[in-house]
Amino acid sequence: MQNCKSCGKSFDVPEEDIEFLDKISPVLHGKKHLIPSPELCPDCRMQRRLIFRNQQTLYRRKCDATEREIISIYSPDKPHKVFAADEWWSDKWDAMDFGKDIDFSRPFFDQFADLMKEVPHIAVLKVNSDNSDFTNQTYNCRNCYLSSAIKDCEDCLYCHNCNRLQNCTDCSFCFNSQLLYQCYDSYDSYNCAFAGNCIQCTDSTFLYDCVGCTNCFGCVGLRNKQYHFFNEELTKEQYERKIQAFLLHTNPGCEAAQKKFTEFLASKPRLYAWLKNCENTIGNNVKNTKNSSYCFDCNDLEDCKYSSWIFEDKDCYDCYGMGASELIYDSIGVEEVQKIAFSFGTSNSSDCYYTDLCFNCSNCFGCVGLRKKKYCILNKQYTEEEYEELVSKLIEHMKETEEWGHFFDPTVSAFAYNESKAQEHFPLTKEEVISKGWKWKDDIDQIPEVEKIIPADRLPDNIDDIPDDILNWAIKCERTLRPFRITKQELMYYRKQNIPIPHLHPDERQKDRMVVRNPQKLWLRECDECGKDIQTSYSPDRLEKVLCEECYLAEVY
Repeated sequence: MQNCKSCGKSFDVPEEDIEFLDKISPVLHGKKHLIPSPELCPDCRMQRRLIFRNQQTLYRRKCDATEREIISIYSPDKPHKVFAADEWWSDKWDAMDFGKDIDFSRPFFDQFADLMKEVPHIAVLKVNSDNSDFTNQTYNCRNCYLSSAIKDCEDCLYCHNCNRLQNCTDCSFCFNSQLLYQCYDSYDSYNCAFAGNCIQCTDSTFLYDCVGCTNCFGCVGLRNKQYHFFNEELTKEQYERKIQAFLLHTNPGCEAAQKKFTEFLASKPRLYAWLKNCENTIGNNVKNTKNSSYCFDCNDLEDCKYSSWIFEDKDCYDCYGMGASELIYDSIGVEEVQKIAFSFGTSNSSDCYYTDLCFNCSNCFGCVGLRKKKYCILNKQYTEEEYEELVSKLIEHMKETEEWGHFFDPTVSAFAYNESKAQEHFPLTKEEVISKGWKWKDDIDQIPEVEKIIPADRLPDNIDDIPDDILNWAIKCERTLRPFRITKQELMYYRKQNIPIPHLHPDERQKDRMVVRNPQKLWLRECDECGKDIQTSYSPDRLEKVLCEECYLAEVY
């Protein structure tokens, strides 16, 4: 056991972690340069990585190559150069032109930060996506708006960390579904609203942990049921009368139903963890995985630890936002890579350390924005012999500056803490962030160009009473007073689904979905039924009745 140098909490570094670090350590001139044991606990390591990922805070700014207006994750006041995607991927510039010699009189992280500011960055990452300008981390998508980390989605609004969705709005961690509204952690479902941890459900509202249910309302823990109202079986006619009485097309009706469901949910037992088709695995929201620990929101893993939102990976520790990779350590936003450590935004590469936005590269160290390169340090080309000699020397220098084996210092990030994914998972106040010496941004909103701005509480409660003119207004969030707009696509969706106009800013709606999801942490506690020891994302001080899998299944079935 050792104490985290950031938060002070004790944490364990088991032998298997040491063995993994040995496998990921670089070998240069026949000598292995061991990556040391981490000095930060898993939570603090994740927090540090997430500071480098701005997933969904977008700005209007000028492309530094063409001066045309673009949408970017980098605000106009950032010192970094930013190119539109077509310019960034073009042959009009070469990241090697920014190459620098190693300065052994300065910390390596400072040199890397300088290079980051000089090498152009891509405004947003979109791959094969049409009519989805206000999105980031978007792959094979069409007609999507203000969404991020989505793949194979169409006609989706305000969705984050989702795959294969159609006509969905305000969803997080949902997969292979259609017509979902305000849902999270749900799969293979159709026409559902306010549902969490549901599978194969249809035409239902306010659900939690339901499987194969149709026409259900306010239900928890049901399996293959129909026409149930708060877990009570009704006739079709009785059910429809109950639903109509809530007036769900109005804001007061939705709020009343939400309150009743929240109270009902609190009275029901919870499964300690959601692990489907897993073997020797500890975590939550994990599928098709074996021999993995402390993993969250992951699928198809083997021998992975301390990671979240990763897919089809093997032998990966301390990672976020990754797919189809092997032997990765302390990295974020990497795809189809092998033997990578302390990197972000790097794809189709191998044997790289401390890289940013490098594609199809191998044997690179401390590089930014390279494509199809090898044996480079700080974007400067070397022979294989020179590379191995200099990297060996640089690692020894980084040991002296206490940088080797650690992810970049948060001050290196291009983003303020409250622009990054870290604020979502580890929320801090401005004062707390500043006290740590990290960056905070006060003006993350750009004032919309509209005819008028109205408070949310002045909107008509009934969706039928909302005029077309709302498209020319901005609505003032009733919680934060931040202004937000309603798009034509969004208005059509609300009218079609008979849903009232939301009163909260999209970021607040996302926060609310994250609040009802369990944190990406584990605690030891006992099953409240049989006393069996369990590792769960429900902390011991929470009031819910938490059951092991055997007791929960007995309760549900």
